[in-house]
Amino acid sequence: MSAYHGIVPDAFLQGVTLQSRLTRWQRAFSAEDSPGTETIVAIDGPTILGVCSFGPRRQPLSSTTGEIYALHVLPAVRRARLGTLLLDEAGRHLVQRGFKWAFLWVLRDNADARRFYEARGWSLAGEEWVEERDGYSIPEVGYAIDLTP
Repeated sequence: MSAYHGIVPDAFLQGVTLQSRLTRWQRAFSAEDSPGTETIVAIDGPTILGVCSFGPRRQPLSSTTGEIYALHVLPAVRRARLGTLLLDEAGRHLVQRGFKWAFLWVLRDNADARRFYEARGWSLAGEEWVEERDGYSIPEVGYAIDLTP
């Protein structure tokens, strides 16, 4: 959650617990709760270095557009290309599943993440959304990329 300090309210971040994260990831890995979701995990021995979850675009549901649901890399290994490797691998999986486009949401004020995606060819999609979570409004912007060669 360190990537979000100064971007979302500290009170919101303090409310994120290990149990709330475990519950959220259990839903993400559940075929019943998250049909079509795949997750790639980068590990070093017992340590999870990064994760990338993806699948079909959820809103609006699309048969031609995939979505990156989450991309997280351990702070100690950021800027070591792991995020790029995870994102690229997710893109390959989406192409294999027949998707022509990929979409993702990023926190509007997360300049580092936005630069990361833009440097990899992602463009603003002209979509904005305010997620309401635990009484907090979290503004996000959409990015898209063409997956066809």
